[in-house]
Amino acid sequence: MNTQTQHKLVFKHMVELPHCECVFCTTQEEETNRTKIFLVFKDRRRIYVRNGVKGNWEEVSSHERESVWEGFEQAVTSRKIPSFVTTAPELAAI
Repeated sequence: MNTQTQHKLVFKHMVELPHCECVFCTTQEEETNRTKIFLVFKDRRRIYVRNGVKGNWEEVSSHERESVWEGFEQAVTSRKIPSFVTTAPELAAI
């Protein structure tokens, strides 16, 4: 039995940055209504979460990564949330 509590994430928005090969995602925990911001690098299968208290990005732990990845893939496939793609090449320098 898994003793760690995992809150289901509901993906709310996505912004794809093709020049950086990543996607910003906002989510909301279903039970707590807490908002989380993720940075997903699709090709590298790496996911970071924004830590607002520390003001930095932290890599998602391996046990949480699969849950976030599954939610991400489901959101991309279903296309039921607002999704945007940037096209400005100047963003590649950020």
